[in-house]
Amino acid sequence: MITTQILIIGSGGREHALAKQYAASDHVSHVWVAPGNPAMIQPERDSSAAIDCVDIGIEDFESLCAFVKENEIQITFVGPEIPLNSGIVDKFRKEGLKIIGPTKQASQLEASKGFAKGIMNRAGVQTAAYQSFDPTQFQEASRYLSEHALPVVLKEDGLAQGKGVIIATTRAEAEQALEKLMIEQESSVIIEEFLTGKEFSYFCLVNEEHIISIGTACDYKRAFDNDEGLNTGGMGAYAPVDWVDENLIDEIHTTIIQPVIQKMIEENTPFTGVLYAGLMQTEKGLYVIEFNTRFGDPETQILLPLLETDFYELTHAHLEKQDISVNHSLDYGLGVVIAANGYPESYQIGMPIKLLDTCPVESICFSGVKREDSKQFVSDGGRILMMTAKGRSLSDCRDSVYKMIEKVSIPDTFYRRDIGLTE
Repeated sequence: MITTQILIIGSGGREHALAKQYAASDHVSHVWVAPGNPAMIQPERDSSAAIDCVDIGIEDFESLCAFVKENEIQITFVGPEIPLNSGIVDKFRKEGLKIIGPTKQASQLEASKGFAKGIMNRAGVQTAAYQSFDPTQFQEASRYLSEHALPVVLKEDGLAQGKGVIIATTRAEAEQALEKLMIEQESSVIIEEFLTGKEFSYFCLVNEEHIISIGTACDYKRAFDNDEGLNTGGMGAYAPVDWVDENLIDEIHTTIIQPVIQKMIEENTPFTGVLYAGLMQTEKGLYVIEFNTRFGDPETQILLPLLETDFYELTHAHLEKQDISVNHSLDYGLGVVIAANGYPESYQIGMPIKLLDTCPVESICFSGVKREDSKQFVSDGGRILMMTAKGRSLSDCRDSVYKMIEKVSIPDTFYRRDIGLTE
């Protein structure tokens, strides 16, 4: 009898996708999500394990460790960045528990853009030219900004859930952004050159020198069609990026991933867990835009279903530094996020979520959702759910997703209509 149990930390669409992927494994008997959301709960079926939620917060490390021990959880997978930056991996390892993610020190690769830039520079990895300023250096930053070519990129030097980047095209816009970040929010800031090229994301599992390639995806950060509006946590995504071939993957490994992880080993901050490289192919070559130290949301929701390799086997191989063949479907995956009006700024919650009987619930990854009573799900966040589809082409995926979205009714919401439209 299979008794392997998994714990996923988090509550959003990314964590729902991870839970589904583990639940589909023949090795897994039960998947727990802490704290999860009630729309994730899925009774055990012939083809998958049960998915249940446990009401423990993502930074309640003592309770999480106790739950893992009491329930003999074999693997814990951390979804969001906040518990990583707070040291959840350090705590679990101290307790002798298997967990997937970087230590607090290594998670600085995402949590501190200054740390990441320093690692890249010392590793000889191409990234945009930049200057960093702490909150006491507003005058110096303002002077530097006034002499910088436009457009210019300003980044909050800390965790911002994908929303801490401002691309300013005018002096007034740049100065306003700088004042907001440094004066109002008292944040350190990175000011860097604006690069042009084709952006994409690359994901792999890293255990010091051991690397398992997961794949590529393209996400859409701006709130509205044609990349207009504010940066969000992500409004949709598709995978794979078909112009990224094996030669380019090899280049990513040899010129970016391997030099960075080797430098981190040399500097006593060895990396383990998911490494997400936000990349841009420019006329001057391949550049790193940013690193994240966990799976992306919404990329996870469409990337993981393309894996034909058993996800438990894959993550077990990662933990044990074992070789494994990673097989991908020949399909494409695409997903579109339905968000509350006003997101990523102020928005309402509590809107009723209604799905037609013909809506394929298995194609939805739920995120900002709670149960109002015994039957009704209502919204409980900016990003409410993501509709996903697989198909033989991006156009097939688009057709499927947008037809399915018509079967979802949530008042006061919006979604982008151009996800997957490529040149």
